[in-house]
Amino acid sequence: MATAKPTRLALHAATPRLGDVEANVAAVAKAAAADKADLVAFPELFLSGYNIGDDAQRLALTLDDERLDPLRTAARKAKTHIVAGGPRKVRAGVTTNAAFLVRPDGTTEAYDKRVLANYTTFQEGLFFQPGRTTPIFDLPFGKVGLSICYDLFFPEFQRRQVLNGADLLLNISASPTTSQRFFEALIPARAIENCAFVAYTNLVGPQDGIVFWGGAQAWTPRAHRLGRSEPMKPGKLAVELDWDDLAPAREFRPTLRDVRAEDLGDLGA
Repeated sequence: MATAKPTRLALHAATPRLGDVEANVAAVAKAAAADKADLVAFPELFLSGYNIGDDAQRLALTLDDERLDPLRTAARKAKTHIVAGGPRKVRAGVTTNAAFLVRPDGTTEAYDKRVLANYTTFQEGLFFQPGRTTPIFDLPFGKVGLSICYDLFFPEFQRRQVLNGADLLLNISASPTTSQRFFEALIPARAIENCAFVAYTNLVGPQDGIVFWGGAQAWTPRAHRLGRSEPMKPGKLAVELDWDDLAPAREFRPTLRDVRAEDLGDLGA
């Protein structure tokens, strides 16, 4: 159950430096120190840049990686939670496309992208292993389900997260301009069908032949848009989530109550 106190989110549509983990970590740490938010989020693979190819293993970060220390310091000093995408070294030879979560006490966790994009210009399966779980992160202000970009096209994952208690679904993304209209449709749909808050942050600008559209945004459980950063421009969207919106949304449209187990099948962990 989420706290009744409004939660402040800072969602960054941002451009990383390709292959420069230290500079990208520093950018996230600087923002987290200044944002005065409960949760600060940066896009998919922001810590490394998106088109890193065979450098994925070299740049990959472990959960206790010293290169993440500036994030832990910033989270502790600002008493905030930080989510940022980057390659993760799970063990020797196994790298995932991950969303790192850093808590104010320095604890560092991760969600690994379940559905890797392998079509047109996207070849994530060449460099990453898919995640196998859909965890819920229990934060002081509420329970959060993380997803990464293409995961959003598979509503069963977000449904599993909400049925397991998530009140906020946060998707960090590397979505190109060619996919903008799809994401603009899916983001509010995930809010409506799950009666949950949905937040989104995306890379912005050109990178190695791909142009990302940005457009950080947040939606209420009844799909009222709280705000959106201007597409194609770097920027921060600051919003407040009023947790009192959850109960009336779920009473008005009781989709969670009316889920039938036989219709779900085995959606995985």
